Amino acid sequence: MKKQILIGFITGIISAIIGILLFDIIIGLYNGDAIMDILERSRSARFLGKRVSIGALINLPVFYFFLNKKKEYHARGVLIATMIIAVIFIVNKF
Repeated sequence: MKKQILIGFITGIISAIIGILLFDIIIGLYNGDAIMDILERSRSARFLGKRVSIGALINLPVFYFFLNKKKEYHARGVLIATMIIAVIFIVNKF
């Protein structure tokens, strides 16, 4: 049970990071930026809130995927990861 929640948690964090990077790459390529500029901008804290919120949206399909596969504890881990990302974002905002 705890292992399944941990797997879901790690999956939620990784999918949020992938979502942030995908968002940065898509917006950067749309603006005509070079890949190195995109990656450098990804490391900066500028517009972090918008990127994190869009990155966390990727957790929604992952959450429903685990629910449809009857892996409720995995889905619970993804939900916990999303809530922790939200709390960190709110604390960082103030």
